[in-house]
Amino acid sequence: MGREKIILRADILRDLYWKQNLTPVEIGKRLHCSFKTVRNRLKEAGISFKNPAIARMRYAKSDCIADPFVKSYMLGFRLGDLNVYKRGELSETIVVRCHTTQKEQVSVIKSLFEKFGRVSVTPRGGHFTVNCFLNRTFEFLLPKTEAVWQWIRDDVALAPSFVAGYVDAEANFIINQGRGRLKIDSYDRFILEWICSWLSAKDISYRYRCIRRKGPSWRNQPPLNGNLWRLNISEAGSLEKFIREVFPFLRHANRIRGAKQCLRNVELRRNNGSIK
Repeated sequence: MGREKIILRADILRDLYWKQNLTPVEIGKRLHCSFKTVRNRLKEAGISFKNPAIARMRYAKSDCIADPFVKSYMLGFRLGDLNVYKRGELSETIVVRCHTTQKEQVSVIKSLFEKFGRVSVTPRGGHFTVNCFLNRTFEFLLPKTEAVWQWIRDDVALAPSFVAGYVDAEANFIINQGRGRLKIDSYDRFILEWICSWLSAKDISYRYRCIRRKGPSWRNQPPLNGNLWRLNISEAGSLEKFIREVFPFLRHANRIRGAKQCLRNVELRRNNGSIK
């Protein structure tokens, strides 16, 4: 008489194998049976086996949420400050990487990605190297071409969250000569020019210009691989309007602090009669 067949519930197997990312060996140990039994029951239940790339993953990953405002912020922040790549053509892992000296930048990255995959932070001499390991639902972050953010340009409601992401990565809110200002210095000409068009549509005054041309060094400055562009918002009413647009989406502690200081500056100047 043969041994009694071990019954394993399909829903439990699916949870352990796919959601918890356990191997058949690990599942067998947990359910007190052999890995061969686990594989047989997976097959009988019609639960598909992982391809080798997924099977090698050590940490569980979750799909990117569908919230378009979060995704548009991610994209703005990525285009400003993140390196995103796949380790190979068949890889199931998207790596988001950043090197920074700012703890606040690390906090932004963790707030964006740690709920979806493993985030490692390596401190070294006042610098931080951050690596996020995500699944393929984050492939929309891979390219840096204009086409990748066309869907945001086509939906004006998403512009503030995208711009907020870019501001958190690249901009500074400052007080200079007693006046609040926004400054963005960037090589991303096409992104800045699109932001300028959005500002114009919002009746927000700005100044946009090239501040350094591509070429050899001068005044002990390192050579540039491309033209460096600057976008400024200095007029009080325009700065206030811009901050009101992007503030609900800002995540970077320094940008939030700077934006609040600029709003207070505008209010004080208005109260003392130096501006209307």
